[in-house]
Amino acid sequence: MSVQRIAFGQLPADALKTLLPLAAWLALLAVTARDLAQFVWKTPENSFAPWLLLIAMGLLAHHALRFNWQQSNPSRSERALALLLLALGAPGFALGHALQLELVNAAASLLLMAGVITWTGGVAAQRALRFPIFFCLLALPYPAWWVSSMTGPIKVLISQAVEFILYQLDFPVARDGVILALGPYRMLVADACSGLNSLIFLLALGLLYMHFTGHRPRWHRLLLALLLIPLAIMANGIRVLMLALITYYLGDAAGQSFLHDAAGLVLFMSGYVGLLLADTLLKKMHPIGRAQSSPPLVHARTGWPGVNWANSATLTALLVLTGMAGLWLKPNHYLAQTNPLPPLSQLVPETMGQWETARNSENLLIVPGDESLLKELYHQTLSRIYTNPQGQFIMLSVAYGGHQFGNELQAHRPEACYRSSGFELLQSHDVSLPLKEASLKVRQLVALRRDRIEPITYWMTVGETPTLPGLDRKWVQFQYGWAGQVPDGFLVRVSSIDKTPERAFELQADFIAAMQHAGLGRMGLPLGKNSQ
Repeated sequence: MSVQRIAFGQLPADALKTLLPLAAWLALLAVTARDLAQFVWKTPENSFAPWLLLIAMGLLAHHALRFNWQQSNPSRSERALALLLLALGAPGFALGHALQLELVNAAASLLLMAGVITWTGGVAAQRALRFPIFFCLLALPYPAWWVSSMTGPIKVLISQAVEFILYQLDFPVARDGVILALGPYRMLVADACSGLNSLIFLLALGLLYMHFTGHRPRWHRLLLALLLIPLAIMANGIRVLMLALITYYLGDAAGQSFLHDAAGLVLFMSGYVGLLLADTLLKKMHPIGRAQSSPPLVHARTGWPGVNWANSATLTALLVLTGMAGLWLKPNHYLAQTNPLPPLSQLVPETMGQWETARNSENLLIVPGDESLLKELYHQTLSRIYTNPQGQFIMLSVAYGGHQFGNELQAHRPEACYRSSGFELLQSHDVSLPLKEASLKVRQLVALRRDRIEPITYWMTVGETPTLPGLDRKWVQFQYGWAGQVPDGFLVRVSSIDKTPERAFELQADFIAAMQHAGLGRMGLPLGKNSQ
């Protein structure tokens, strides 16, 4: 009886020693989730990520409660490994939160989680929790350029497959890139319906199924994991085919109604049925005597981790200091408030040099399709078409955001905007455009959709500093953030329709020079003393 009283009396102290660092890490995770919810999770392509994170946290709790924490006694080398993980995660979290670097922020939170696990339970705890730790990686906000490059071929493959099936069934169908023309309707195969992100979500559910349905030989698990990729692509194709038929028979309004979301259930059901069939066939290939499945070995739950107060206080202090550093580094001086921008329709003249605004030709412009998202991400946008006395046309698109940390202008980047509209990007290179007073570094692309060839020149700004996507832009953002400033910024895109890109780029350079002469210095154009 006395032994039971001692054990019961020790439980609150053990619980408190464990809950203190756990609560500190959960608070940091909540901050990361809030940062991701402000931009990344609002996009349709990443709407699945919070669900994966919730599943990962449930898996983490499920495995942690079954690990024998009291018998774990991390060695000095394991404590050193934990300190290394914490040393990598702490500055990553602080800078990622302060400068809105979503991937850095999320990855740092996972490093902090791994550090907490290693500090408390050593490498044995890491090994026991390896599946939920790996599962967390599927919820990371991967770089948009990588997602876009991976999504493009998948969308084309699905579009080709759906066109082939509908054609064989005698439907009036045609395809232009990833745009399907079915009867009187034109349907864009969007990233959210057939892209890499929905494929990742299906892969995550497949891995979850394998994890909870018993032991399998290593070759079985590897082969089934590889089969998840074509199964996920097939399930996406079934969804697109279903939406095409709904639109054809019931109209565009029905295709955009609740039936669009209901088709997502078909996506997961068809993927799950395919997974069950593949798993059943692979089980039949097991040699005799090895077909029996056994549940994975787990440790019995024996109570709270056997950590002392010194270790608990040290770990909690490190996590609290990490959160305080993120708050201290976060800039709060908004340049958009110090130097407010007038309406873009007033800032950008309708006449610049020999260029004048053309009327009734806006249908040539390529703009992102989600208007509600545009209003939420950007403070102002402007799209115009200009013409010169020779009858040549230039299309101008400007997006302005008053908070230029992170990737708020991502939806307007031509690499994403044109691909989502069914274009193929043939060329991409960075050049220094010679202008009066200085040069301007721009990116030049050539987009193709059927018989439309559209050369594009664009650049971005952070504050009034012209940049291009990549490390240079992140470095400029870091400099502003370190100075305690939150910069505003532009994305300026100039394009024209021309089968000769070299001639088009020369015409665009002439138009950009006219923009410079018009005094648009806030868009990153170098201005001299005599500029307007």
